[in-house]
Formats: sequence, structure tokens, C-alpha cells
Amino acid sequence: MSNPDQKTLLIDNAYKQINNICKNLQKDTGATNLEVKSFLKLIMNEWEEKKDQKTGFGFR
Repeated sequence: MSNPDQKTLLIDNAYKQINNICKNLQKDTGATNLEVKSFLKLIMNEWEEKKDQKTGFGFR
């Protein structure tokens, strides 16, 4: 097995943290999987809008 690079390690770590946050959200609020997915999509859309505002380009 090759040694993973820093980017891979950061992505894996972020995935684990987001997964834990989602599990805790469900445990604390009783949110369904669909509600958590919708919430994550909302966050991603907001993030993309902020990024587009910074660059001034709306291309994908």
C-alpha cells in the first residue's frame, strides 16, 4: 500500500469529522437521513455561492 499524500489525509479526516457531526445531529435532534442530506446540500450551495461571489465568476 502506498503512502497517502497530505491531501488524501485531509479529505479522510474531514469526512470522518463531518460524519461524526451528522451522527451527533441525528442523535441530538432525531433528524432523519433525508433531513441531514438536505442540510448538507444547503451548506454546499451556500458555500458555492460564497465562492462565486469572491471570484466574481459563476461558471462551473
